[in-house]
Amino acid sequence: MEPFVLKENMLLGTAAPATQCEGGEQESSWSRWWALGKVRDHASPAVAAQHRARWDADAALTKALGVQTHRVGIDWAAVEPQEGQFDDVALARYRGELVLLRESGVHTQIELHHFTNPAWFEDRGGFSREENLPCYGKYVAHTVSLLGDLTDEILTFSEPNAYALGGYLGGGYPPGRSSTSLCYRVLSYMAQCHAQAYEALHALYRARGWGGCRVSVSLRAAHYYAADAKDPLARALAASARSSLEAAFFAFYLGRPRLPITDGRRLSPGRYADFIALDWYGNRPVSTLRDTLPAARPPYVGGGGTPLIETLDALHRTIALPLSVSLGGVEDAARIPYLCEHLGALSRAALPVERCYYVPLTDGFEWLDGQSRRLGILAVDFLTQERRLKDSSAFFVQLLQRRAADAALLSQYGL
Repeated sequence: MEPFVLKENMLLGTAAPATQCEGGEQESSWSRWWALGKVRDHASPAVAAQHRARWDADAALTKALGVQTHRVGIDWAAVEPQEGQFDDVALARYRGELVLLRESGVHTQIELHHFTNPAWFEDRGGFSREENLPCYGKYVAHTVSLLGDLTDEILTFSEPNAYALGGYLGGGYPPGRSSTSLCYRVLSYMAQCHAQAYEALHALYRARGWGGCRVSVSLRAAHYYAADAKDPLARALAASARSSLEAAFFAFYLGRPRLPITDGRRLSPGRYADFIALDWYGNRPVSTLRDTLPAARPPYVGGGGTPLIETLDALHRTIALPLSVSLGGVEDAARIPYLCEHLGALSRAALPVERCYYVPLTDGFEWLDGQSRRLGILAVDFLTQERRLKDSSAFFVQLLQRRAADAALLSQYGL
């Protein structure tokens, strides 16, 4: 493993997606999915890491770790538990968290949607029905009108391409549909929501005199390749997964449809992002369609740094914007080499990478895997909710402090 110095202007931090970390009894698409027995270990999202009750202590831990930037997930189901009825207490809690992080010197980025819908929105058909799209716009406008003065970076969606594939192409996520045409219709409608939110948020910041804001959408990406290079089906599936990312990028960022998105009548060409955001999941060998879906959890395969840079470079050549990268969590045994290969690649690349997040901050609810996969920087005892820094994550803390992984540090961890 080669030593590296973190890129000078790149902030390194963590993220706390709402459903993965918050807990709480609000009724949502994922609480219902759990009630139907769809979570493998039967762990409820109501437990997670109880961040909703421990947000102030978690913010203090974020500061103590030396985190430079933190992505705060907003739970739509908590903010708007019934259509048109916004919970002022929930919004005040998010506001308190953003204030505390700002006072601690931690830069913030908020994400407004990550896989989870309020139950009432799901009952209406969610993003599969065009008449429902204004509901999302109202939620965005209300939420950011009360939080926007405390942050200047907003993600309208995190991984909408994974949401569509997982929920509408047999991927095991709610609502459990399996239709190619419906999957890409949902993706097109979400791109429409994003474009409208992008313009509305910039108008809101101008009207409130808050100065500029930066808005984007974070797409899920990985290096998909045929597990058997001689298998034509595996090669075709890997190529299809790569083209799906490209289609999502053009729809969300540029308002332009590309196959397999066939219905772009409601998309308007333009630029709908102020930075490129990517949620990266490393190397993904493909044998079947299921290997390309978000529920797939293959063992860690090294060497993902170079494909990450190649993917970022291709997107940056399409639209030259600053870059923000989230590294999807891995198991403890793989975390140090995973961080080294990706952060080293990002730091050496001649690309304007401004943010890098490790996801998640704490162990929590890992979607279909429930509590059985522990991917956080901080270990959580789900009975006591006690937090503890994992041995493998101490390396991450030293990176934050040193801004470099020199030969001595790498040697300390056997690299």
